[in-house]
Amino acid sequence: MTSTTRSRLLAGLIDLGLVLAWALVVAGIVGLLLSAGPARAVSTLTLHLIGIAVVVLPATIGLTLLEAGRYEATPGKLKYGLRVRRDPSGERISWGRSLVRNLLKLGLPWTLGHLAVISIGASVGVDAVIGVLASAAVPIAYVVSLLIGDGRTIYDRLAGTMVISTEPGRRFA
Repeated sequence: MTSTTRSRLLAGLIDLGLVLAWALVVAGIVGLLLSAGPARAVSTLTLHLIGIAVVVLPATIGLTLLEAGRYEATPGKLKYGLRVRRDPSGERISWGRSLVRNLLKLGLPWTLGHLAVISIGASVGVDAVIGVLASAAVPIAYVVSLLIGDGRTIYDRLAGTMVISTEPGRRFA
């Protein structure tokens, strides 16, 4: 495992931790609202759609703005001296390219996870098994693609991006 691969994994864990912290805040607020009274009759599907709307969408947009913004990096990437750039030119990425990258990186696996939970709640049939396998396969494929070849993930290849190294803590690439 190269230092860049290790750095990317550690940076990703920091960013995932921040997203999970946001998810816990939202879950606490939703839990309080549900225990307050008339909102108790909310369906499981509605709760998952709310989760996607108030956790996944804001997190995806936040990561997009950070990677396409002034510092070209999320908090985890900043800590480990990583920046996201266009491949192969090395230019800054556009907001649109960053959005595609983050929808594939975070939005798709998280939404598949929600769908898997909904499938399991509805029935424990073939649909549920397929949902669980798909929701697990996507992030596993991302990690495997990072560890083999040139170290670019599937979502980097699809978005036409690459992650470069700079000095850790350095604000600008």
